[in-house]
Amino acid sequence: MTDPIEPTAPATASTSAAIVESRTAPRGFTIFVAFAAIGAGAAQMSAALLTLTLKATELDSAAATTIISLSSGIAGAFTLIALPTVGALSDRTRSRLGRRRPYLLAAAAAFALGGLLLITAPAVPVLVLAHLLITTGFVTAGVTTTALVADQLPPDERGPVTAMLSMGTPLGALVGMAVGTPFGDRLVPLVLIPTAIAVVAVLLLAAVIHDPRADRELARLDWRELLAVFWVNPLRFPDFALVFASRLLVFSGVAALNGYQAIFLLRELDLSPAQLGGTILLTVVINAGVTMLTAPAVGRLTDALNVRKPFVLAAAMILGAGLLIASAAPGLGVYLFACGVVGLGQGVYFAVELVLATRVLPDPDNPAKDLGLLKIADNLPVALVAAVAPVLLAIGASGGENFAALFIAGAIAAFAGGSLILFIRGAR
Repeated sequence: MTDPIEPTAPATASTSAAIVESRTAPRGFTIFVAFAAIGAGAAQMSAALLTLTLKATELDSAAATTIISLSSGIAGAFTLIALPTVGALSDRTRSRLGRRRPYLLAAAAAFALGGLLLITAPAVPVLVLAHLLITTGFVTAGVTTTALVADQLPPDERGPVTAMLSMGTPLGALVGMAVGTPFGDRLVPLVLIPTAIAVVAVLLLAAVIHDPRADRELARLDWRELLAVFWVNPLRFPDFALVFASRLLVFSGVAALNGYQAIFLLRELDLSPAQLGGTILLTVVINAGVTMLTAPAVGRLTDALNVRKPFVLAAAMILGAGLLIASAAPGLGVYLFACGVVGLGQGVYFAVELVLATRVLPDPDNPAKDLGLLKIADNLPVALVAAVAPVLLAIGASGGENFAALFIAGAIAAFAGGSLILFIRGAR
């Protein structure tokens, strides 16, 4: 359950000035942007939590975990490239449709084609392609919606819409799983309904936005600048490097649970495919519900105390404890409790970690690039966990997978990530 994607390539000063002068957000802008974010989250998270597992099991039940690891690893690596690339290209687009609308249309097309391929995939390579297309839609929609907020609203009016964007992915997961639950393990409606929601939501935003064509010419894209999006010198900015590493480790723990819980429920807790959708919906309700209830209260408390580091450490410890409970879960009840504990850890973490990160940015006056780099720490764990999961699952396993080893490794990563925060000197 991760945060929404931040813009990764800020516009030039002249372009930014032009945007400020032409901010004309349409009526209901917040609603349309939030709907697009939730729709994109529904398509992405329903695939990640359920339908990719069902399709992988349909293609090759014995090798399902390997297929999921392969597909998730490729999609995760692709995301790292797509995040800065989409942002940089969108900022420089000069089409008659505007700067952002072409990318909303591209996101809708990617969702639609990815959903159709996921249903019809006759082999693993097509399944991987479907996953890449769905990921393309999610990344493109996320970067574009966030950029639209910066384009069309002044800084003192962005609070409500950015709050909705921050909840787009968990709410999308809830919507995606809720609409599919009545259909059991029937892949067609499980894929088509969240996909349709994403396509309609993104196209509605494309239809209503005021997205005038930027008439200022920009210099040719400097590929060295694009590559620099991926780099901050850790020797010059050690606090930022520690926040990045902490985020990477903590989200590796989350990825270990999210990426493999469907196959864990099928293999370890003996759920049937028909029961899987409803059970995952229940885990999402518990996880997202606890997160959404916790984050605002903790945010207000940390503002009042003006301290962040102890809360980040506590959040990582709670999240890791939830993973340890999941690793030893003898049945569904204990596993659901573990999901609640993980949700509590996420709620505390989301309330304070990004605020802490903004205190140690290398260039506070130009934060978008560095915040975009932090978003790589959110997405890279998907690829890292996919790479190491087959090894962990094979530890001591005879005729099955060692999910306990995977979840324990995730807990250790979360504990280590929280501990790194103690070494930051530039914030409390």
